Amino acid sequence: MKLKDVFVEEMQKVKEHSHTLNEELEEHKKNSLILAEKLEQSQAQAQALVDPLTNVLNRSAYNLKMVQLTHEFKRYNEEWALLVLDIDHFKKFNDDFGHKLGDKVLKSVAGTVSDSIRASDQIFRYGGEEFVGILGRINAKTATQLAEKICRQVEKDYFVDGDKKLQATISIVGAIITKDDTEMSLFERADKAMYRAKNNGRNQVVMDL
Repeated sequence: MKLKDVFVEEMQKVKEHSHTLNEELEEHKKNSLILAEKLEQSQAQAQALVDPLTNVLNRSAYNLKMVQLTHEFKRYNEEWALLVLDIDHFKKFNDDFGHKLGDKVLKSVAGTVSDSIRASDQIFRYGGEEFVGILGRINAKTATQLAEKICRQVEKDYFVDGDKKLQATISIVGAIITKDDTEMSLFERADKAMYRAKNNGRNQVVMDL
């Protein structure tokens, strides 16, 4: 074979290899774009389940979790507890000191609750000054003890507004799921106990057991 023919053949191989590399590069770019889009969608979906003020899960996330856990209880019969947490006299913070301090109270309480519960538990902002906690694989005694711990920890915190030292307290009620409960009935059982907690002086734990 002549040197010219060898050279042409080699150049053809280089050209074909280059074409293959370009195709692989384009495929890689395409896959990278698809992956980036999926990651962006996942982040957006996750962000949609977080309350932007307190940075805890929101009511939409709570609704999804309740459906999941209620279904799992019917299948596995593993007890879990629902806590409803309401900041006492929250309207007074907003009315007397402004919404900026009110927001500070909400963020602080949410942070205190998050730090007080177990790693396997979850806290949700249900709406306004009301939060909901879901405590997995827990009995009535331990759930009550954990609720008391949260209540006392919130009471220890304080807020400074000018020369004033302000404190917030929280009323906590709860219930353990039973075989007769639905997502709605469990919440209603806990929520009814809130009237007792508020009427009995607030800053306390009342469990519907």
